Amino acid sequence: MRSLAFAALLSILVSHSVADQPAEPNRKVAQKSKSDQELFEGIWLIIGLEANGKAEPEQNYKGNTLTFTKDKATLKEGKHAPIEFGSVLDPSKLPKTIDLMAKAVVIRGIYKFEGEELVLCLSIGANRPTEFATKPGGDTEIFTLKRSRWERHTDKLIGFSVEMPGKPEERKREVTTPAGKATTTIQVVRSEAERVSYLTSVTPFPGPLDEKELAAALEAVKTSLLAEVDSDAKATTESEKDIKIGGQPVKELLIGLEVLDSKDKGAARVRLFASGDRLYGLMVIGTEEGVKAANVSRFWNSFRLGEKKKN
Repeated sequence: MRSLAFAALLSILVSHSVADQPAEPNRKVAQKSKSDQELFEGIWLIIGLEANGKAEPEQNYKGNTLTFTKDKATLKEGKHAPIEFGSVLDPSKLPKTIDLMAKAVVIRGIYKFEGEELVLCLSIGANRPTEFATKPGGDTEIFTLKRSRWERHTDKLIGFSVEMPGKPEERKREVTTPAGKATTTIQVVRSEAERVSYLTSVTPFPGPLDEKELAAALEAVKTSLLAEVDSDAKATTESEKDIKIGGQPVKELLIGLEVLDSKDKGAARVRLFASGDRLYGLMVIGTEEGVKAANVSRFWNSFRLGEKKKN
């Protein structure tokens, strides 16, 4: 996206960027009881971009986000440092207007809600757009945004619930441990906004494990989780500690990941623990920056064990 009309402006602002804003709670765009300011607040994925009278290729914006708080907007583009703008809305105008300010620069625009999408038409020129359109050689761009949504997922068959940024995909993988073979059920949700994946795993055993069996089983589950994401990545355990959460012993790991034939480095944060005859795993894997995001704590803290469904 930096190759487009806003490239010159963004290059000026890079050195004045700030850290990401935390994700806001779920909000439904269509709720009429909320003001436009409230509807704006939160993380928005950029799902469409038009410039010079035509749609831009997906690679120019995929994974990029705009985060709105009460009076600020933060743009995140790939590995670039986030850029912060002051933000002012005027829903009384027709069409409704938005101004994004940084230093002495003002980006003037208009906006509208279309169902669950937010459409921004922005210009770095002197004049504010009057319609949602671009033209060849023009100085306007149209961004189509979709809210990044978190929801509670409950699996009554396995017996747990957790908040994740979307509906998880379920996978199964066999693991071999000194306690015997077992099938791990893994659920995965990819968050393009944060450039990370959130995973849960549950591995049942015939009965409770002794100390030696538990240690081996935890290692097998950790390996299977990592293999689900990238079997070609070289994993190095950078730290490992035993903690207690609600009186429950938990093994917490930070794993560095190096993808072969690539300069990109990633990381994974893992929590593993046993409850009864089951092993549970929580993992966030992605960029080094992504695994430090505020939503990781939300994911950790939302996990709840419940009653398993009886067959």
